[in-house]
Amino acid sequence: MFTNLISRIHNCSREEDILTASVESVKQALNCDRAVVYSLQPQNLGKVVAEAVEPGFPRTIETTIDDPCFQSRHINSYRQGRISAIDNIQTARITPCHIETLEKIAVKANLVVPILLPNHELYGLLILHQCSEPRAWKPEEIALTAQMALQIGWALDNAVRWSECQKIYSIIERQKYYSDLLVTATQKIHQGNTRVEVLQIATTQARLILRCDRSVVYAFAQPNLGKIIAESTLPALSSIEGMTIEDPCFEPDYIGKYQHGGVQSIDNIHEAGISDRFVNILVKIAVKANITVPIIGSQNELFGLLVVHQCFNYRNWQEPEIEFLRQIGIQTGLALLKGQCQEEVMAMKSSLKRAGIVKETIATADTQIQHVKESITNSVQNLDEAKHLMRLLSHEVISLTEKFSSEDINLIRIIAKKLQSNTDTATVETLSLQSDVAELETAIDSAIRVYKSHSYN
Repeated sequence: MFTNLISRIHNCSREEDILTASVESVKQALNCDRAVVYSLQPQNLGKVVAEAVEPGFPRTIETTIDDPCFQSRHINSYRQGRISAIDNIQTARITPCHIETLEKIAVKANLVVPILLPNHELYGLLILHQCSEPRAWKPEEIALTAQMALQIGWALDNAVRWSECQKIYSIIERQKYYSDLLVTATQKIHQGNTRVEVLQIATTQARLILRCDRSVVYAFAQPNLGKIIAESTLPALSSIEGMTIEDPCFEPDYIGKYQHGGVQSIDNIHEAGISDRFVNILVKIAVKANITVPIIGSQNELFGLLVVHQCFNYRNWQEPEIEFLRQIGIQTGLALLKGQCQEEVMAMKSSLKRAGIVKETIATADTQIQHVKESITNSVQNLDEAKHLMRLLSHEVISLTEKFSSEDINLIRIIAKKLQSNTDTATVETLSLQSDVAELETAIDSAIRVYKSHSYN
């Protein structure tokens, strides 16, 4: 019988199942009216956490008992392994207050043994009740009950250890889960070519992976003033992108916390101990729980905050979730630096391209000027020859004056004057063109100096 009882208890992995199996097994084995486990609680209280009882007798499960007589007189002795067997409460040497407590639940005889954990800590008491009549407890019954209590203590300790192992395993599994997702999210974030793309990808990945209601980037303009510059939100929620939020809660020391990589998680905004003004700000945008992590920009300065919101219910954030978002914030900051560098490189390439166009234009203009200068040089030579011919013509006209009639001489003079006038006009235009070319050369030289200065910078 004892072996079967032990096997049943140790097959249970949860505390609740162990206690339930224990009281049922002991009650059946010893054929008593009630078996309970009485767990010690803070402030000298005790609670019935497991019960097996015959029909017709009061149920005591979940009953909290405040028995100062018990706490003051017997608790230390039970820690030392005391066993109490009362055959008849009316004839036993117990206090009136103890008798009154037992009579309320129809107890006429009882057997109490301590449940000690392996570290000798007193978990509570295993108690057997005889309610129909007094009962003389046999030594073998007392020994069996004591052995059962000892095994319950060991089983409870194993359950605690198993639960702790399960929690650790669960944490490890969740960490691995978020670690794998972080790799994918990081790759997507770093695919953004501009800061706008980086922030939008980051908010989207944070919201989808954490399965929250909203994710935003809050960028600082002043220590206590910022703006929502990126957002990913459920369709059922109103957008808050572009909203300017003034929050006096962001004091310098609070900013310093984020500057050095600090994070904040709030499971319930009404129980987080934050200021009423901050609570009101969160209520206005339908936030019930959130996580806030920093985004560090260039020169190790705080660019802003990456914040996820739970809006439709409160949420108990888990450590792997908080760490995941912190890592997303770090990667967002790095991607912003990369995006800023890419933007600067693109601007430089555009500037160099414009400078190249200017260079080509200047080279073309210089070539054209050389052609004009050659034409001017040829024109000057032609004008010099024309002037020389005019002088010869004038000399010949004077020589011919005596040989021709007055009518022929007048015609020659008119032709000579016309040639002289055309020659003078061509000379003036050539001089003006030379001046214009000189000014153009000066402008080109100035443009070249500006271009070279820009290229060196």
